[in-house]
Amino acid sequence: MSNWLAFATDLVGLRKPQPLVTRFIDVVSRELGLSNCLLLVPSSDGRQLISQGTTSTYAWAVTDFDNPFAHVLHSSNAMHLGADDLIFWQSNRAFAQLTAQVGMFDSVLIQPLPLGEKQVQSLLVMVGESGAVKGAFQDDAFLRFVDVFSHQWALLNEMEREEKDRQALSESLSDYRRSSAQQSLASQLSRKLIGNSDAMQRLREQIASAAQSQLSVMVQGETGTGKELAAQAVHDLSSRKDQPFIAINCAAIPENLLESELFGYAKGAFSGADSDKQGLIAQANGGTLFLDEIGDMPLALQAKLLRVLESHTFRPVGGKEEQSSDFRLVSATHVNLIAQVRSKAFRQDLYYRLFQYPITLPSLASRIEDIEQLGQHFVDLYNQQQGKHVRGLDFRAIDCLKQHNFPGNVRELKHLIEFGCAQTADGTQVKEACFAHRIDSLAQLAEPNTPHEPDATVAKASTVATPTQSARDFSVVNDLKQALNEFEATIIRERLSLFEGDRAKAAESLGIPKRTLAYKCQKLEIKS
Repeated sequence: MSNWLAFATDLVGLRKPQPLVTRFIDVVSRELGLSNCLLLVPSSDGRQLISQGTTSTYAWAVTDFDNPFAHVLHSSNAMHLGADDLIFWQSNRAFAQLTAQVGMFDSVLIQPLPLGEKQVQSLLVMVGESGAVKGAFQDDAFLRFVDVFSHQWALLNEMEREEKDRQALSESLSDYRRSSAQQSLASQLSRKLIGNSDAMQRLREQIASAAQSQLSVMVQGETGTGKELAAQAVHDLSSRKDQPFIAINCAAIPENLLESELFGYAKGAFSGADSDKQGLIAQANGGTLFLDEIGDMPLALQAKLLRVLESHTFRPVGGKEEQSSDFRLVSATHVNLIAQVRSKAFRQDLYYRLFQYPITLPSLASRIEDIEQLGQHFVDLYNQQQGKHVRGLDFRAIDCLKQHNFPGNVRELKHLIEFGCAQTADGTQVKEACFAHRIDSLAQLAEPNTPHEPDATVAKASTVATPTQSARDFSVVNDLKQALNEFEATIIRERLSLFEGDRAKAAESLGIPKRTLAYKCQKLEIKS
């Protein structure tokens, strides 16, 4: 007679579900002399019964009634199958494989657990000599042993579920805190990176995310979009914010001096090197090194920079000993580095090292809705620096700015606002006339040198306004602004009519960007 009570005591001492199942199956198989024994447990989605406690893995769908397990699961009643009974279930390949070694005097017993309950948690499958299989469930000690296992199994699974729930909650809270922290950091940037457009909100979130990492950051964007401002923001929001932020423009320093600026030099390294000089890489130790216009860095120097990034060690020009520097690299460029890599002007391995976290700054033309807010910011900045009291921008001035392409981006806007403020008296607003002529000059400067050869359709369209203009009686004009708006609206309507509402072709024929045409249509209430 097996000592089922002692075995039950062993089960209670186990604290993990999988070792518990393995121990239970091992004891039952050994003590009853079974040829096979396994526990079928519902999968996490409840769609399958998965075998436990055996080297071979079986799985049956809970709705597949061509095997006996689905019947036992749904009826909560045990099923005893002799050799003759098994013939009925041979159509199920997995079940046939499981019972292939069942002999004339053997049988299969499928017992739902826990015993005597309608809510089935698992199925105990026992394959062996019929007397041993049937007799086991007539032994009170064995029944108590099985009962101890069922309760311990349920307890450990519940504990495991609770632990997973706690971990999931902890991870959720961590994600929430991390997200809240990034949103808070992004919010701080709104005072430096001005604009409420979607593009700027995404940019601030990207910068906050990049700052929390230790990856090398590549800032890309057109001239004047504020790449150094973005690089400074990455530093200010990072864990290195209390350490130096060292910036250098690679395009502004002659090639023969750039290496010594970056790496420093030892006394006597070259003529005029009267003492040791610390380079910018050493000065950035613990902080951030910003390399602006890195696309202009010479190839030989690119190789040395790559070595520094990989080893954090360097040697000053003319120096004999290696020095170390722990810095975070932020670089920027307005050129297409991929094209330079293809033309062998930029190292491919350095390219991948720099682009660990790329950030692209939007052009001002792509966020035209930010112009009013940016304009007011620059007026306030001008007042603060010059001790003036310019009230802001007149709405006509804002309209004028919104029609400009701004090839120089935010930098160009800043200079225009400063120019307008310089011509504006204290207590008044900047008027359109303060910079309208300068915008016209900049627009002409931005036009390509080679004249655009219009096609026949566009050439024909260019003559549309002439009859209207010559036929107008200007002596009756008593409101110049209204007359100009009407004249402009007439031209746009006729041009849109000519091109059957195609704004792209109409804008091209008028020599203005499509976006500017859309703005004028909205302003003049023109529907195409």
